Amino acid sequence: MSTSTDPSVPTKDNPYTSKLLVNRLMTEGSDKETRHFELSLKDSGLDYFPGDSLGILPTNCEGVVNDLLSAVGLNGNESVEIGESNMLLNEALLNRLACTVLSKIQIKKFNEFAGSKKLSDLLQVTNKDALVEYMWGRELIDLFLEFPQSELSAQDFVGLLRTMPPRLYSIASSLSAHPEEVHLTVAIVRYEEHGRKRKGVCSSYLAERVGDTIPCYLHPNKNFKLPEDSSTPIIMVGPGTGIAPFRAFIEERQVTGSKGKNWLFFGDRSQNTDYLYGNEWEFYQKDGILNKLDLAWSRDQQEKVYVQHKMIEKKAELWIWLQNGATFYVCGDASRMAKDVDHALRTIAQDEGSMSEEDAAAWLKGLQREKRYLKDVY
Repeated sequence: MSTSTDPSVPTKDNPYTSKLLVNRLMTEGSDKETRHFELSLKDSGLDYFPGDSLGILPTNCEGVVNDLLSAVGLNGNESVEIGESNMLLNEALLNRLACTVLSKIQIKKFNEFAGSKKLSDLLQVTNKDALVEYMWGRELIDLFLEFPQSELSAQDFVGLLRTMPPRLYSIASSLSAHPEEVHLTVAIVRYEEHGRKRKGVCSSYLAERVGDTIPCYLHPNKNFKLPEDSSTPIIMVGPGTGIAPFRAFIEERQVTGSKGKNWLFFGDRSQNTDYLYGNEWEFYQKDGILNKLDLAWSRDQQEKVYVQHKMIEKKAELWIWLQNGATFYVCGDASRMAKDVDHALRTIAQDEGSMSEEDAAAWLKGLQREKRYLKDVY
């Protein structure tokens, strides 16, 4: 694989300008917007393995920047210093600076100019929960709308902002199956809060483009890879957009003629509107490459069903797979889903392996040490 030590290979600081080939909505009729993107890697010198991520360097939405400038009371033509460069404020806001997400540090810096008692109180250590509640759904623009600052200079304003970070997305394709392409599965963030419409910087940046060029680079993930022995069975748990790397895994195993068995747990809200890559999974199952497919739909029945419930339902067979050397993967939400899956695994070890709670926890740690329990969570 190409490495960042090769000066000819694109990196975060010198990204490849990729053409966006496909931008397809996958959730027609759903209240969630999830899209499939295909980007060209033609003549990039980039290659990747299933499990790797793609870094995207987005720009801010022009409308968001204009609204922020209006709230701050600046016109965007002011000259500002960003690092060692001088540029117009408008250019800096569009291309260089993160100007939406609100942090505690930002509020603290802002209040050095605003001198607001309300913000001072919120910043007290004892008011941690109240500060989190205040920040929920708010962006930098909300501070300026609530506490107008008519004397703030353009340079002081940019001092409140951090550099725009790249966004990493798990790659949803195998290079063996799609030469010179890289695919992504992205949930588009759009919502309304505190009387304003909001949208995710990078997800909406991608969603609102077709045929445009996208600055990107590859981010290897050595800790989330297919087993070296292609005959090793794998169990994949990836609800929602956590399905992305497992599409890459299955494509790779099909193209390379892998003999290892494959079991996929996928879940989302409704089978009718949120079955991401459903036609592909059905095809792979008929083709024999996908040996087992378990689906969990949280809104298709009265009681919510999640992937961890399906794991418990199939605990006897899942335990046999693990005892026979299967590698277990989980991808997706770290805050709840991954913890629920972890708990389900421990429960299965107790029920099927007759282990105590402590022994089950130790067994799971052993799987991790053996690199047979791998996570890509965020």
